[in-house]
Amino acid sequence: MKIRTKDVARIANVSTATVSRVINGSPNVSEKTRQRVLMAIESLNYKPDIFAKNLAKKRFYEIGIGCPDEVFRGIESSEYQFYVKVFEGIQDYFSRKKCNYSIFPFSMLNERDGVEEKDGFLLVGGGISEGIIEKFQDIGKPFVLVDQFISGYDVDCVISNGFDGEYKLIKRFLKTGYRKIIYIHNVAKHFSYEQRMIGYRRAMREKSLEPVIYDFAEGQDLKLILKRILDDNKEPELIAVFEDRYAIDVIEYLKELGKKVPEEIGVLGFDNIISSASCQPPLTTVHVPKEEMGSLAAKRLFDLLNKEDISPVQISLFTKVLMRKSAKLR
Repeated sequence: MKIRTKDVARIANVSTATVSRVINGSPNVSEKTRQRVLMAIESLNYKPDIFAKNLAKKRFYEIGIGCPDEVFRGIESSEYQFYVKVFEGIQDYFSRKKCNYSIFPFSMLNERDGVEEKDGFLLVGGGISEGIIEKFQDIGKPFVLVDQFISGYDVDCVISNGFDGEYKLIKRFLKTGYRKIIYIHNVAKHFSYEQRMIGYRRAMREKSLEPVIYDFAEGQDLKLILKRILDDNKEPELIAVFEDRYAIDVIEYLKELGKKVPEEIGVLGFDNIISSASCQPPLTTVHVPKEEMGSLAAKRLFDLLNKEDISPVQISLFTKVLMRKSAKLR
């Protein structure tokens, strides 16, 4: 009786697609799963056939777009403006390629609701953890991270250059004489947040200035942190915030506290979400090419689905400083 790929998959307790990826040397399989498949191949004396090539030639794909639950809710309600734009870029590319796609929260992974039957995945959001990456490596299908990178995992990802963006923003104001620049940093394990904070720190230290950083965690009262900043620092000139959503809140809180923006204190954001241009005053920020991030990630996944072996890459997009009225140059 001829041994088939499905026999190897049954013995190894994995999908046939996982067997195919092991045969083709794909990096998107965990070492534990790889060894299990190789042992099954050896025990059955299986001789790989053209299954993997046939799979690669498949014309229409079913794509799963996974994200943390809070990102899923924000996209569904259109409240999470950053990821809504990323998702528009993804939709545009897959529509042109006639790929079917569906979005799901990571909490669905435990339900086994057909998620693993997808041909490939885009994993969207800064909240993607090591555990999530390992789960998708075990699934054995191609996947690409969007807006997240974690050291130690050689997987495809598309990110924005948060370090360069924040560095350019802070340096522009330092050049015109600003010195008392405070930074509010989100401590969530998000590659871009960390890089933005490092960019701020580098710009300050190049001017021999001590960085002043206040940590913020989701669920904390941002207004209390702002009061601490004002109590601790005599006449801060600028407050740079890790992303626009919270920078807009900082502007409103400063107004409530009787401070004039930007006459007394300037505020800087990051991301260039839609509402950053319509808040009062309009927010000086850093533009992240969100739709391009989504479309490039979708293209990368499409390439992975159509080629047998591609080394993982990190695609990092440059950002652009946008001067508006929440902070003024001297």
